[in-house]
Amino acid sequence: MQYHLSANNARRMAFLQLPRDARAAFEAVGYRDKLDAVDEGIRRNAEFVDLVIQDPVFADMLLDDGGAGTHAAEHGGHGHSHDHGHDHAHGGHGHGHGHHAAPAAKGKPTQAERDLNQDKVRSTLRSFARDWSAEGSAERAAAYNPILRALEAYFPPDKREGVKVLVPGCGLGRLAMEIAALGFESQGNEFSTFMLIASNFVLNQSTHPNAHVLFPWLHSFSNHLTTGDNLLRSVLIPDVVPADILEGRPEGAFSLVAGDFEEVYGPQHWGDGSGGGTDEANNADQRGRWGAVVTCFFIDTARNVLNYLKIIHTILADGGVWINLGGCAAGARLTVPGPLLWHFENSPTPSAKGEVGSIELSLDEVKELARMVGFEIKEEKMVRSTYTGVPDSMLEHVYNVS
Repeated sequence: MQYHLSANNARRMAFLQLPRDARAAFEAVGYRDKLDAVDEGIRRNAEFVDLVIQDPVFADMLLDDGGAGTHAAEHGGHGHSHDHGHDHAHGGHGHGHGHHAAPAAKGKPTQAERDLNQDKVRSTLRSFARDWSAEGSAERAAAYNPILRALEAYFPPDKREGVKVLVPGCGLGRLAMEIAALGFESQGNEFSTFMLIASNFVLNQSTHPNAHVLFPWLHSFSNHLTTGDNLLRSVLIPDVVPADILEGRPEGAFSLVAGDFEEVYGPQHWGDGSGGGTDEANNADQRGRWGAVVTCFFIDTARNVLNYLKIIHTILADGGVWINLGGCAAGARLTVPGPLLWHFENSPTPSAKGEVGSIELSLDEVKELARMVGFEIKEEKMVRSTYTGVPDSMLEHVYNVS
C-alpha cells in the first residue's frame, strides 16, 4: 500500500508546489479531491490484497526481507505474462485446487524488482475485473465464448463425460471453470505465483457473489473520460460463486495444477506411451491423455514456441482437438495461435531453466511450424479482443487474434 500511496503523494506534492492561482484553478475542478479519493481507493485495494494473502500456505512466498504483510504482499500476478518461482503441484480436492509454495528467495529485492512486483499487483487487480466482475463480461464474451462454443460443437452433451480438457495459462481460472460447468473434466495450469495466490482466493474461498470491492484502474491517471466513472470506477467480485456454478459436478471435475507448462506436461511425463504410467509431479502419463487443449492468450508466453506445439500435439488423444481463442480443429489439428505478443522479446534475463532470449515468429511462420509438428489447421477465425482493458478508455489496445 505504501508504495502506491507514495506515488500518489508525489502528485500531491507537485500540486502543492504550483503557484497559488494555478492551485486554485486545479482545486476548482476537483483535483485535490481526486487525490484524496485515490488514496482511499488504494487503502481499499490493500485491504483486499491482505484478505487474498491470508492463506498460510503462501506465507513463504510473501516474505520480504524477513517479514510479510501488506507491503511485502503486493507482489501480484500478471494475466498475460509469467514470473518464475513456483513449484508445480497437482490440485485435487473437489472443485478447488491445492498449492505447494516454494520458499521465497533470500535477500532484499532491488528497486527494479519492487517496481515489477507492484506492476504485477496492478495487473492482478485488473485480472480480477476481467475474469470475475460484471464489468469484465464483454472481454470474457469476446475471448471465451468462441472457445466454449467450439468445445460444445466438437463434443455434444452426450460425448463430454470423461473428456479431459487442459487449459494452460489459465490465470484466475474463469475459463477453466466454465469448461468444467459444461460437463468436461477441466484442468487449469498456471505458472505465475501471483495468479495462483489470487485464483486460490476466488475459487476456493468465495461464498457470496459481489462480496468484495476493488478499484482496478486508479493507478494511472491517463486516458480517462471522467474521474468518477472511469478513474475511480469500482468493481464487485466475484460476479458468481464458483461452487454454485459447479454444483452437481463430480469431485475432480475441476482442478488446477501449478507449475511450468513444459515441466508439468513435457517429455519427462510422457511415459512409454501406454497411458498408464505415473509420475510424482502430475500423477499420470501425459501422452495422449487430453481430449482437448484450450489456449487463450498463452502461446506467445513461450521462449521457444516449438516446445509448446510439440507438447500439445503429444498430449492430445487420438481424435483430440486444440482450440485456441475461438477456432477449433480435430484430431491432432488446431486453430492458428494468436495473439503473438512475444513476452520475452528483447529480454536479457535468462529463464529459470537457463534459456536465453526467445524465438519470435510471425503468424504465418507459427502456422507452418504447427503443420510441421503434425497439426492440421481445420478452422480459422479472426476475433477482436482487449485484455484487461479499461472500460470506456480514451485509449484501447485491441488484439486482432485468430
